[in-house]
Amino acid sequence: MVISLFTSLRFKISVFIVVLLLLTASIFSILTLQTMNRNITEEVIKRAESLCKSTAALAPYSMLANDVLGLDNIVSKVREANRDVEYVAVTDAGMKVLAHTDVSRRDSLFHLASATSILREKMDNTLVYELNAPAVNLFEVYTPIVFNNRQIGNVILGINTSVLIHAQAETRRRIMAGLGITLFLGIGCVIVLSSLLTRPIKELSLGVNELKRGRKSKLRIYAHDELGSLTESFNHMAEMITRQQDQLSISAQELEEAYVSTVKVLAAAIDARDPYTLGHSTRVSQLSVKIGEALGLPHRELEDLEVASLFHDVGKLKTPDYVLLKDGSLNPLEHREMSEHSEHGAAILSRAKSLQKYIPAVRHHHEWFNGEGYPDGLRAEDIPLHAAIITVADSYDAMTSSRPYKLPRAPEEALRELNRYAGKQFDPRIVEAFCRVLATEAALKEPVSNDR
Repeated sequence: MVISLFTSLRFKISVFIVVLLLLTASIFSILTLQTMNRNITEEVIKRAESLCKSTAALAPYSMLANDVLGLDNIVSKVREANRDVEYVAVTDAGMKVLAHTDVSRRDSLFHLASATSILREKMDNTLVYELNAPAVNLFEVYTPIVFNNRQIGNVILGINTSVLIHAQAETRRRIMAGLGITLFLGIGCVIVLSSLLTRPIKELSLGVNELKRGRKSKLRIYAHDELGSLTESFNHMAEMITRQQDQLSISAQELEEAYVSTVKVLAAAIDARDPYTLGHSTRVSQLSVKIGEALGLPHRELEDLEVASLFHDVGKLKTPDYVLLKDGSLNPLEHREMSEHSEHGAAILSRAKSLQKYIPAVRHHHEWFNGEGYPDGLRAEDIPLHAAIITVADSYDAMTSSRPYKLPRAPEEALRELNRYAGKQFDPRIVEAFCRVLATEAALKEPVSNDR
């Protein structure tokens, strides 16, 4: 499909860039105005300094000759030749006014304005002040009068900046007005353009969310541009993904069922090594799931707990028969070898990435609540929850199972034993949950095996 030039995404982006350039130009205009204002102010100050120094160069001869008329002539000519000069004054070293464009101030002491700030100070002691008093727009330049390396007086020149300020304000007002109009137009363009761009994007986002929820609605195509082509491609992709999801869902269900069946077969094979432990892993798994339900665990976690329980004795595959099948009590060396089955189980599961999530439960299902268990001596909340649940279910099944060297305990007696060791070997919270499970059971199957 051929996309028209005026409906292409490239054209829309070009319009956006043009607007962006306008905004950038406006910003540079403001920066230029600021630079211009600084340069104009600098030039005004330089001219005022030049006038002040020229006056200071002419004044010594009239001052030494006590020629007051000569001094008046100098300051008057400076004032007349420069319209922005507000006043010129010549003083002696003690700041007594010898000549002033305002004749009434002659013979008075010259005082700087009450609020001033120094803008510049030269090596020849020329100072430039900005008067900050209300309604006063002046720069005041102060230059010493030096004769034979001795200061004999001062020249003070005040230059009016109101004209400069007015020109700057007017220029600024025009630029800001133009900038405001440009911004207004630019924002309008951006709003329109963003609407054109974001509408199909929002539609795509909505389609993705619906696809995640399993819905199959077809997205609407708003324009025949690149985004429109993308939306059309998304519709085709969504249809294909939906079909594949249906197929994968069926395959995953079959795979999960096969996986659980394989785990159960493996657990049965482990128990089958000893005729007295046949069915032990299955019973522990059933009891663990019931405890998990009593604790309010979510369905997915209960599934993981079930599989971990089936795997809890997988390490016994590496336990020698003379230890595993011994009729009597184990000696310390044999007991140590038997206790390594939890570590062996963790090592076996670590070889398959999909089984690694069951390692904590398998490795730590012989830890004690008080930290006296093995293999790592974990205690209390440090023990993984699934491991702590399996510990209770495993111990209960062991106590209620028969061995050649002992008779099984009654469920009530086994339950009393669990409560007696709650807080020591078992997590009290889990023992309490297990008691609730037994209380609601109409009947318990008679176990026939023991776990070491």
